[in-house]
Amino acid sequence: MKIIDYNVSCSEEYSIDGYLSHYYNKEKLLFFDIETTGFIAKNSTLYLIGVLWYENGNLQLRQWFNDDGQCETELIESFTAFSRNFTHLIHFNGIGFDLPYLRQKAELLSLSFNLEHTMSQIDIYKEIRAYKSIFALDNMKQVSIERFLNLQREDTYNGKELINIYQRYVAKPNDEAEHLLLLHNHDDLLGMTNISHILHYKNLFEQVEIFEINIDSTDGQLIIHFSFNPEIPLPRRITATRNGIYLNAIDCKGTLYIPICNDTLKHYFEDYKNYYYLPLEDMAVHKSIATYVESQNKVKATKSTCYIKKADTFIVCSPNDTTLTFKKEYNDKVCFCPLESFINTDFKTQCSYIKNTLLTFL
Repeated sequence: MKIIDYNVSCSEEYSIDGYLSHYYNKEKLLFFDIETTGFIAKNSTLYLIGVLWYENGNLQLRQWFNDDGQCETELIESFTAFSRNFTHLIHFNGIGFDLPYLRQKAELLSLSFNLEHTMSQIDIYKEIRAYKSIFALDNMKQVSIERFLNLQREDTYNGKELINIYQRYVAKPNDEAEHLLLLHNHDDLLGMTNISHILHYKNLFEQVEIFEINIDSTDGQLIIHFSFNPEIPLPRRITATRNGIYLNAIDCKGTLYIPICNDTLKHYFEDYKNYYYLPLEDMAVHKSIATYVESQNKVKATKSTCYIKKADTFIVCSPNDTTLTFKKEYNDKVCFCPLESFINTDFKTQCSYIKNTLLTFL
């Protein structure tokens, strides 16, 4: 087994600042990636494990290389022992492939392996796969994410092409083949630090901390400008549309364009069993009030008849919004809230509206 170490200066090109450093202790984060000659552990060889971590202001990269085809045990044992110094394991689809592969390989070699349980997992692929439509990508492979972020890599080989190179290398070791085998994993690890910035979009849609809100209205639209944590800026501008709401976001600023409508809509009460529907008035009332209504003028409310109506100016909102929500019909997925109540509410409630609206894009 060969052990290869690199020291990579932190820079704008290679950095884990932003989302990861904001939410985690970056000195306890360990990136990792494996290289194998196949997908099934019992029918293939584990030939490389690479890790990357932050230490003393720089990124450190280590590779354990199975240079003779016989060192799988040493690779797994060395990687497992080294990992004990960290709390979080970061990977790209590691939950789907790398970790199950290592566990199966360890079982074949009668080794203990349980990093899935002893370390917290940050699977970049799993965290951002719901954003495929927002990024307008055909797939969520690492190279696709790199292209979305306008990242370039030196390595031009894929894992499948390197299998033959490794098999020939074991039969006849040479520096050129070794360089190609190490370079692919090296670039995957460095690329992972870069694509970790894709998590900045997770911060926007799922964990955003809003700093400032400005509200305008024009041409039948409510325009909400908001700013968020400048330490977690978006790598690229994104635009998206959902339920008639248009989002434009860049850097640490976002804008929501929300259609305004004048209509008569219905607010539905959840506890419909405690209500009666009054057909003549076309509304529901609580049973405590319905006591005073003659029996021929009331029926027990159902989910679809347990409502009151309101004529007002509305904007689209999330079903999870804490303000009073309205719909056109019970089964409609699109909800509304009165425009005036949103404009006149407090900053905290406006932040909640923005956060809930952003979640609807996922």
